[in-house]
Amino acid sequence: MSIEESELKFFTNIRRFRARRGQNLEELAEESGVSLDMLEQLEQNILPEEMMVDDACRLAKALHCKIHELFD
Repeated sequence: MSIEESELKFFTNIRRFRARRGQNLEELAEESGVSLDMLEQLEQNILPEEMMVDDACRLAKALHCKIHELFD
């Protein structure tokens, strides 16, 4: 799988888990501690330069999933 394909899965899965929980971006930002600006970029299929592994971990926790599920 290419890096581009992995990124697309990550973006898609964040949207999918967020929709499943009925959260809007503001709610996910509040619960995860990930900035709204970063979440908006992810929603536009843009991987923010400043994104760290910690951000993905916080998103997984707020989305009630395991981190690997964001990349599967």
